[in-house]
Amino acid sequence: MRMFRKGMIVLAAMAGLASIPAGAAVVVSVNASGSANANLSGYNFSVANLDNAQNGLASVAFAGSSITGTTTSGFVNIGNANLYGGAGGAGQFGTVNGNPATIQLSQSVNYFGLWGSALDGNNAVALYNDDTLLGSFALQSVLQNDAGFNSGYYGNPFGGGNSGELYAFFNFQSDSAFNRVQLVQNGGGGFEFDNLTVGTSVVSSAPEPETWAMLLLGFGLVGATLRARPKANARFAVAAG
Repeated sequence: MRMFRKGMIVLAAMAGLASIPAGAAVVVSVNASGSANANLSGYNFSVANLDNAQNGLASVAFAGSSITGTTTSGFVNIGNANLYGGAGGAGQFGTVNGNPATIQLSQSVNYFGLWGSALDGNNAVALYNDDTLLGSFALQSVLQNDAGFNSGYYGNPFGGGNSGELYAFFNFQSDSAFNRVQLVQNGGGGFEFDNLTVGTSVVSSAPEPETWAMLLLGFGLVGATLRARPKANARFAVAAG
């Protein structure tokens, strides 16, 4: 079974589910129901599980990384795991009520992920590079329009309950670097989340197949040139004699 389902945000934008500027390329993936952590390949991930976070989330520590986050606007309420949040059914989770919470990252990344819990139509994530918007995504709409959406996303997967609301882990992959994340609650209710995750692409040392083809072609041309040189020299010697 696939662990996540990919949905091109271009299609989401056409359906009115996301807002992205021209030229931006962002792909959203939704993990299989019950998964609360990033599991894509090709990235180095660092996670802030909020278990030791202070109320307000003035700063965000991503484990095992030098990347940090600073909440420059808005307020994040930190609470203990309950029916509405807390990945794994333990620890702490965050909630945004009212004004969006803007998290400025200490360095640029090209991946962001989070576990959204007790989702409603007002929960959204926006990605920025400085003041340039890369994309804004309504999570409930993205999930419900994903090809892999099913009833398994309803209800808290860690202990059950709250069967009328959705729980899922979302991945945001961008071909453009970004350094700011905004967690948006439009209107009433709250935006509950956990396991904030940032990532950078792993650079492979092995050449791509296209690169190998170009290298082999280049070697072939060099070899042909070297083989032709003795024949040319021999012809020159005969003519000189």
